[in-house]
Amino acid sequence: MQIQYVMNTPPASVPRTTSLEEAAQHMARAGVGALPVVDDDRVVGIVTDRDLVVRAMAHGLSPQAKVETVMSHAPATVDAETAVAVALLVMRSVQVRHLPVVSEGRLVGMISFDDLFWQLTQQLSDLAAVVDAARKIPEVLHGGQQAPLPHG
Repeated sequence: MQIQYVMNTPPASVPRTTSLEEAAQHMARAGVGALPVVDDDRVVGIVTDRDLVVRAMAHGLSPQAKVETVMSHAPATVDAETAVAVALLVMRSVQVRHLPVVSEGRLVGMISFDDLFWQLTQQLSDLAAVVDAARKIPEVLHGGQQAPLPHG
């Protein structure tokens, strides 16, 4: 499955000149833990709730300081057509929980580890239901009598 089918759209984002206070309020309103920082719809950074606490507040920055002072520059991104499994590998390799999704270099969505985890658990649940139904096929075919499944 491709990211474009599970990403969050439209993505909440902020320009680099947004204040830390405004970014925190934007995160709270959108119910997200990270915001892509954009210039002309192109991702130039990402700011997370952790950045706001660890990089900003713990270092005594003013709530009016700009997100560009605490954002991670040039974050990893994935293309909208990237497979979910590949996005998980990217997250793991660069040790992040949020990825901006781009198409032709422009921000089109956002995906989080929690989103991908939920999607994968749904798929596993669906697969378990199919396996359970498949186990009942011999019983149905043999008039309620349990027939042994061939092994091999």
